[in-house]
Amino acid sequence: EVWQRVPNGFLKLLLERAGCPRAAVKDLGSLKLLQALLNIVERLNVHDEETDSFISSAEPEAWNLRNSSMAALFLNNDLRIADAHEAVGQCLITLQQLGFDTASLNSGYGRALDFVMDGVVASLDKVATEIEMFCRRSRSQTMS
Repeated sequence: EVWQRVPNGFLKLLLERAGCPRAAVKDLGSLKLLQALLNIVERLNVHDEETDSFISSAEPEAWNLRNSSMAALFLNNDLRIADAHEAVGQCLITLQQLGFDTASLNSGYGRALDFVMDGVVASLDKVATEIEMFCRRSRSQTMS
């Protein structure tokens, strides 16, 4: 998966530098690490912060909350590892929560897979866009 190309150790280091407790990020997997990074950068962007505000000794507010922008990535992961009917049932609930009409599954899973892949692309785009906005704003501040 694309998001697994970024080493977990690097993401953990970033989160620790942002003020997240080492013990809290120690056992997080790649998706939760990426979600935490998105939560932090989104909040910094909302407040028009510069890159030097990323590094903090204080724990960032709401860094470990669920982020709906990441839902498709989590769903994709759940579908990859689903091996029991209970897991599939939860995946169907998540599809509905994301706005997919599960009644169309009677004609196959093709549309559902396309829907999930579109969501994965949108999730990754959201992460990239937020990081790019944060970095671009700080670069423009240093140039002026």
